Amino acid sequence: LERVAALVAAEPAAPSIRRDYDPSLPPINADADRLQQALLNLARNAVEAGAQNLTLRTRAEHSARIGERTLRLALRIDVCDDGRGVPTELAETLFEPMVSGRADGSGLGLAIAREIAREHGGDLIYASRPGATVFTLLLPVCDEGARA
Repeated sequence: LERVAALVAAEPAAPSIRRDYDPSLPPINADADRLQQALLNLARNAVEAGAQNLTLRTRAEHSARIGERTLRLALRIDVCDDGRGVPTELAETLFEPMVSGRADGSGLGLAIAREIAREHGGDLIYASRPGATVFTLLLPVCDEGARA
């Protein structure tokens, strides 16, 4: 998340970045570069949606539901912004390739981000309205000795 914050802060239309990290989170087994790509896609989407403020937040999510599974513990990473929000006409297809709310958008950022989440046994979900959008990346935390 710190690498993502630094990259976003260096962009010309950089929003104000707030960090809200839970320091007690356990480590997870993950590909840091792939997760960075997913989170950078989310943060850049926020910038492109006109966000003036971006919050990067981590939490432990107990009894998290990922697809059909309920996990005892998951890592929750929220990317929150105050941009325009997700257009209602895109709500059903938002994570599909080639779907974009911008005329010059490739429509690949969210599809790639969700694919990366699923590669890690997690998922990517969102809640949005103008001025308050949250993309949540949920990743399983495996107990020591448990099957991944």
